[in-house]
Amino acid sequence: MAKYNKELFKVLSKKIGSDAGLYSAIRRKEEKFKAVKPEILLYLVANDHKIKISKYEKDEAILEKIDGLLQRDVEQISSVNKTKKNTFSNPKETDPFTISLFKFNLFSDLARECKVRKPYSKEINQAVLNLEVFMRKRMGLDESVYGIKVVDEANKMNIFTRKIKSESEGLSFLYRAAILWLRNSGAHKKKGAEKEECFKIILFTDYLIKLFDELCENAKIKNKCTKSASINSNSCIKTN
Repeated sequence: MAKYNKELFKVLSKKIGSDAGLYSAIRRKEEKFKAVKPEILLYLVANDHKIKISKYEKDEAILEKIDGLLQRDVEQISSVNKTKKNTFSNPKETDPFTISLFKFNLFSDLARECKVRKPYSKEINQAVLNLEVFMRKRMGLDESVYGIKVVDEANKMNIFTRKIKSESEGLSFLYRAAILWLRNSGAHKKKGAEKEECFKIILFTDYLIKLFDELCENAKIKNKCTKSASINSNSCIKTN
C-alpha cells in the first residue's frame, strides 16, 4: 500500500469528488511519469489542482524531486507544441491532396495529363477519358467505339468473365459506373467537384486502368499497345 500523505489525500479526494477519482488521477500520472513513487505522484496531482505542496511535504529532497518532474513536464509540453507548430505552419506541406501524382507510380498518361487543380470536374473527366482510351486501345478497337460501348465490347470479349457470376457482373458494373457516373457527375453538378474528390478519383482511375490490363491478360487478350504512350496517339502502354 502506498504511503500517501493522509491529510493531502483527504483534501484532494474531497476536491476531486471521491477516492476512486483520485486514484484514477494518480494512475494517469503513473502512465506519464514512469518509475515514480506513488506518494510523489499524489503531489503531482495536487499541483494540477493548484495546491501548495510544501504545505504538506517538508522533505527538501522530495520537493526538489517534484520540482524536477514538473520542469521536465513543462519542457516536454513546450517541445511538442513547437513540433506541432512547425508541422502545420505550411498548409501545402500537410495537405495530402497537394502531393505530386508522380509519387504514386500512376499510369504514365494519367500522371502526365491529369492534375489536382481547378476546375476539378474537368480533371476528373480527363482521368476517366484516360481509362476509356486505354480500354479501347488495349482491346485493339478503333475510335468509333467510345463511351459505354467500350464496356460493352469488353463484355463481349469475356474480359469481365469470372467463375462466379456475381463477380462478373460486379466488374462490368464497376467500369460502367466509372464511365457513366465518374466522368459525367463532375460536369453535371452545379457546384462542381472539390479537390479531395478529384485527387481520389484520379487514383481510383489508375487502379481501374491497371486492373483492366490484368483482366485482359487473364482473358488472353493480345496486347495491342506499344511502349510509347499518349492519349492523343494510336498507342498505349503495357502496365505492370
